[in-house]
Amino acid sequence: MSAGHPGVGRLARLLPAAAWLRGYTRADLNADLAAGLITAVLLVPQAMAYAMLAGLPPQVGLYAGVAAPIAYALFASSRVLAVGPVSVTAIMVASALAGVAGRGSPAANALVLALESGLLLFAMAALRLGGMVSFLSHPVLSGFTSAAAIVIVLTQVPPLLGIGGTASTASHEIVAAIAAHLGDFEPATLALGAASIVLLALAGRPLPRLLLRLRMPAARATALSRGAPLAVVLLALAAVAGLELDRAYGVATIGAIPRGLPAPDPGFLRLDTWLALLPSAALITVISYVESISIAKILAHRRRQRVDANQELVALGAANVAAAFTGGMPVAGGFSRTMVNFVAGARTQLAGIVTAVAMGAILLSFAHLFARLPQAALAAIVVVAVAQLIDLGEVRRLWRYQRRDAAVLLLTLGAVLVFGIELGLVVGVLASLLAHLWRTSRPHVALLGRIPGTQLFRNVRRHEVETWPHLALVRVDENLSFANIGRVEDFIMAHLARHPRVEHLVLVASAVNDIDSTALAALERLAASLRDAGVALHLAEVKGPVHDLLVRAGLPGRLAPGRIFFSTAEAVDALTGAARAAPAS
Repeated sequence: MSAGHPGVGRLARLLPAAAWLRGYTRADLNADLAAGLITAVLLVPQAMAYAMLAGLPPQVGLYAGVAAPIAYALFASSRVLAVGPVSVTAIMVASALAGVAGRGSPAANALVLALESGLLLFAMAALRLGGMVSFLSHPVLSGFTSAAAIVIVLTQVPPLLGIGGTASTASHEIVAAIAAHLGDFEPATLALGAASIVLLALAGRPLPRLLLRLRMPAARATALSRGAPLAVVLLALAAVAGLELDRAYGVATIGAIPRGLPAPDPGFLRLDTWLALLPSAALITVISYVESISIAKILAHRRRQRVDANQELVALGAANVAAAFTGGMPVAGGFSRTMVNFVAGARTQLAGIVTAVAMGAILLSFAHLFARLPQAALAAIVVVAVAQLIDLGEVRRLWRYQRRDAAVLLLTLGAVLVFGIELGLVVGVLASLLAHLWRTSRPHVALLGRIPGTQLFRNVRRHEVETWPHLALVRVDENLSFANIGRVEDFIMAHLARHPRVEHLVLVASAVNDIDSTALAALERLAASLRDAGVALHLAEVKGPVHDLLVRAGLPGRLAPGRIFFSTAEAVDALTGAARAAPAS
């Protein structure tokens, strides 16, 4: 079948992997092999750490790194996004599992979340909802991410100190639990955790800078620094085994990890658990998709590639379904993991398949070697990974730009800290919607005049313009809807009350992209009332789709003697005349 055959195009749309496989080269293979193995080095400790963050056995994170990347690779439009357990999704899983404690095992419930998330992603793809990323505003996402990162760091304090904690994701409850057990901390655990954090922090920026000064290629220096989590894991394992820290000093370890994939859990089939977890699965689905598509688009732009938002829904859905059937947990595209994959030179999703094969080999042959891995080391990996997500500087930036958005960010952040991950996110979304409704209900309305010697019309309060005593030009910088048409009417009537000589009022609709039925009815009433008062209502610069709606609704006939003009200049020329051409100001 030739490359130009229509069947090839259909196959590439259904299975994007077919597109990059057609032109695959030996150079691509070498790059993908190297990137896949480097990414696996990062994924092994991260996967275990994020599984424990979710309140699950560490092997669940490893399970999620086997089949999910392969399923994603087959259907993804992104060439470099690396999927697996991620920090924000993990803390949301922890919150969801805490809400159904006592209904089956946490591992079985995590499978339910993964499968529900996959099915919801498929449903979104069928409904072509790939563009829904825009429905979560930047202030909500920023506030939620920073708050979730703070909560994650707090949840890792108990394993870093070797004390008991709580399953809650409300910050005040986590702090209270830490305070209650603070006197029971284990010095050896604290020392091990602190040393791990220091090593990881040094590997973050100082190590790459040092390697660059030693004239090491930038890509290799970055790859080596990204391997720091695995180095910390190996050093921590050596310290526990060599010094008997677990037996002599009570340092908590993750325990035995079974080889291979788990056997099916009958608790997976409980209908009541499915229904109870569905709202949480919906939130996890939205957040994981938004995070994944954002990362995929950023990196695709760097290589001048294209990411299909709806195809990513299919790919992420397949990844989550695959994770569910192999004993994993919900997965998404991770920022740090994807950046490692990108910087290491990944050219296609074969790199993700290499990562998955490496994870499978670890599960089959080396999983038992992690039995004495200290929990404090994994907690340190989580803390260092998510600390960079805390961006309180964004509050200052938004406060200078738009205080309304800064308030939404702060409200979202505070709600997540006080009420927990899920309820806090809902509060943030509602606050964002209310802020949007408040803004649209108070549109900017300007009185226009003509800049002398031109056909340009600008706000009379900002520019030296000419106006006419019998003519008023009013521009509304917002769509007309039930929420704001009343304020527009008030502005018009207030202006007419101050200027009784006005005979023509032109509503300049250059910024109006939609007029709902409430606003349409209000315009009809306004035209009739102004006509009775001796004022004709006109429209100008009405966009084509809006004009079509108004014609179907019969508004032009109800405006008479008012008209719909193509441009503001045309309206002024028609409504002013030679006798009235002299400006009033």
